[in-house]
Amino acid sequence: MNLLNDCSEVEDDGQPVVGRKRGMSRRLASLRHCTVLAMSNLLNANVDSGLLHSIGLGYHKDLQTRATFMEVLTKILQQGTEFDTLAETVLADRFERLVELVTMMGDQGELPISMALANVVPGSQWDELARVLVTLFDSRHLLYQLLWNMFSKEVELADSMQTLFRGNSLANKIITFCFKVYGAAYLQKLLEPLLKGVVTTPEWHNISFEVDTTRWNA
Repeated sequence: MNLLNDCSEVEDDGQPVVGRKRGMSRRLASLRHCTVLAMSNLLNANVDSGLLHSIGLGYHKDLQTRATFMEVLTKILQQGTEFDTLAETVLADRFERLVELVTMMGDQGELPISMALANVVPGSQWDELARVLVTLFDSRHLLYQLLWNMFSKEVELADSMQTLFRGNSLANKIITFCFKVYGAAYLQKLLEPLLKGVVTTPEWHNISFEVDTTRWNA
């Protein structure tokens, strides 16, 4: 209320010109202070929405407008505004857009960004790339499209049937990771009873399962 009273200060008609100018300057300064304070309170009340809509003022062509906006931000910080939530929201939005870009699919089912990554990422990072791609596409229920594109490319580049899926390629890294994630539980459920029977049954203890016969007596 004191600020509002300052903003509504009335000038005496009998003041000299210099006094009127000084009074006008005080009122303008008070009005500017009230405006900045009001904007600060509004933004502080809803930082997530307000700051995103007003952030453009920080790049305004008018230098005075920029300075005023920076003063508003300064007051918000002085009031102890927490930007953690805003930061989390911005990062989440950026991550979501990045995921949409990587999993972008063309009209014919092609994956231009993912296939481009497969061509430029060095082989030493294929294990990590395979994990990221499988995780992202599976979260979007597009794992089939990823496998189809990668395997089709693998078939196109294969020299012969004998070398198909036998090289150290990204497609092999992807299928290996899929087996680890989606096949491990199945294999354990399928093979665990059989292997337990072999290990615990006395009749099997003296039987060798070594394929290389030269190692039987090793």
